Amino acid sequence: MEENREQILMDFQSCTGIDDVAESIMHLEASNWELLDAVNNVMPQESQALPSEQESIRPCSNVRDNNVLLTQNTENQLGSTGSSGDVEMIDLSDRNLFSVRVQEQSLEIPPEPNPGGESAQILKLIVKYKEKNTHVEVPACETVATVKMALFTELGIVPCKQHLIGWPRNHVTDNTVLSSLDLPNDFVLRLFTLDDQGALLSNSSSDPNISDTFNETFKLYIVDQTNNKNYTLSFVGSKTILEIKQDVFALTNIPVRHQKWSGWPEGVKDSTTLVAADLIHPVHTLYLQKVVKCQKKNIKHLSSSESSGDEFEDANECFTVDDDIFKDVCPTNKPKPLISEGVEDEREAVENFIHQFRQRYGDCLPQFFQGTLAEALQASCLTSARDRRPLAVYLHHDESVLSNVFCTQLLCTEATVSYLTQNFVIWAWDLTFNSNRSQFLAAVTQELGAAAAGAIRDITTDHLPALVVITRLRSSTEVLTVIPGTVGLDEFMTNLIHAYEMFCSQVGGEIQEEREREARETVKREQDAAYHASLMADRAKEEARKLEEAERQQKLLLEEQEREKQDEIRRQEESVKEAIRQSLAEQLPPEPDESCSDISKIRFRLPTGELLYRRFRCSECLHVLVNYLASVGYPVEDYKVLTSWPRRDLTTLDLEKTLYELKLYPQETITLEEK
Repeated sequence: MEENREQILMDFQSCTGIDDVAESIMHLEASNWELLDAVNNVMPQESQALPSEQESIRPCSNVRDNNVLLTQNTENQLGSTGSSGDVEMIDLSDRNLFSVRVQEQSLEIPPEPNPGGESAQILKLIVKYKEKNTHVEVPACETVATVKMALFTELGIVPCKQHLIGWPRNHVTDNTVLSSLDLPNDFVLRLFTLDDQGALLSNSSSDPNISDTFNETFKLYIVDQTNNKNYTLSFVGSKTILEIKQDVFALTNIPVRHQKWSGWPEGVKDSTTLVAADLIHPVHTLYLQKVVKCQKKNIKHLSSSESSGDEFEDANECFTVDDDIFKDVCPTNKPKPLISEGVEDEREAVENFIHQFRQRYGDCLPQFFQGTLAEALQASCLTSARDRRPLAVYLHHDESVLSNVFCTQLLCTEATVSYLTQNFVIWAWDLTFNSNRSQFLAAVTQELGAAAAGAIRDITTDHLPALVVITRLRSSTEVLTVIPGTVGLDEFMTNLIHAYEMFCSQVGGEIQEEREREARETVKREQDAAYHASLMADRAKEEARKLEEAERQQKLLLEEQEREKQDEIRRQEESVKEAIRQSLAEQLPPEPDESCSDISKIRFRLPTGELLYRRFRCSECLHVLVNYLASVGYPVEDYKVLTSWPRRDLTTLDLEKTLYELKLYPQETITLEEK
């Protein structure tokens, strides 16, 4: 469960761009760790897009209907000048979100439905992911982004982590309209969720679906324009572009650094696999030419004492094409300096160095860092221990007799370039002019100190060019080793590997300490977060308790006010009743004396069981008896007045009749009952 929550947290941060972990967890907790609900809550419906795609959006009335939105900037551009721009359209009537980009003065908007009301074509796709086939149905006028959002709804994989393989043409982006691909129904695609092909390769052995994809055969039709030959070659999907170039070298005898290719999809690198290259199926056509850079007529070879017989193949190969080299010898014009004399802008100087170096020695060259020495140090030595790499500073000198040999046979070989690119940050400078040398030494003194500047100053022109390896241990940045240009290829590679191994052994302890420190900081952050959450919970409980107490007090106050109100009403009613009793008592005729002959003795049995006696004259009406009962607190509205025999309710009789007429003479027992 914890691993799932960690994945959900990473996906949520990728979609919303929220870097704060505590804030992200708060949103996920509020949505019960439902990724889609959390994203919808954080990102308003009218602006749901990846952080890199969020723009100011306003309604557009001239595209489809009111459910489509265009970005402000692009609509202005298209309306005024028709220039290229980015247009983002969002369908608000569907939970699936898609966007369409317009670039290079072209706007990919699905065509309007025809006036006859014909419905849009529905495209059916089958997406293979792991052991499951997902069927997706989308209108052909939508984009690839719509397919990814449909897969997000079905599989829960955020679009930014989806990698779809199997499109019929190259360079298919999220903004590509499906109808432009001419896809048949039930077209099959493969879905991967890993971010790079290296991770795909490392996991291909454990995942049978990934393994099947990388074992898929790709056919390449290669046109060798140099030798006028054509080759049809088959490779597995795990092959990289560099490995294919090396295999082609065995067929055509054209070294990799002299190979000029056309036909590869845009953006592929030597490390790109065929699976990730988006090749055309079933056969992809490529064109190959041999390009040899201009060489000086007076190429100087290393002495036998300075080179080994077991040098790398590329180094020796440089001299196997001497005939071709001297066939196309350039005029003996003096080459332009790598860095002009008296240059002041260090960044511009480095960019000029890289450009001129490529012009001299071809495209197979180290990946030089484009920036100042301080920026190169920042990118290599001044990062965290885990990301730290040694800085290799290449120092060139045109007046050294070793410069061309060192560059062609050592620095620009495939093995050296590959090793340097993988393990080092490479920066370069030209010491040919004294002004440039002084500027470089001043920069070294400022960044590394006088000791490092002195070590570089001691390198003589005879030992140039040289590779200076700089590393950082603890808080000290220093020169680890200097590899002079007088060494052979074997010794050069040995020194380079030894320098990197020394760096790894030094930085290993720092990496462990850094991990322990990060673990402590993580625990501290978690403890702080837990404390903060506990504090907020306690505050919430206290607020709830106070609110409950206030509500209870308010309720008691209302009850008390209600009681007082009822008491007041009762008092008023009793006051009225008392006034009525007193009025009735005053209206009663006086009780006759017992000695009178025409009296009726009435005994009243009260609801409490008590007995009440009263004498009345036989000629008095029944209402006198009733008024008497009301005067003593027993009004006929609340009580029945019942005789013993026959049992009858006197309140139902005529009150104007006398007691004599009602046979309540000479005596009678009357029972009072509550109604």
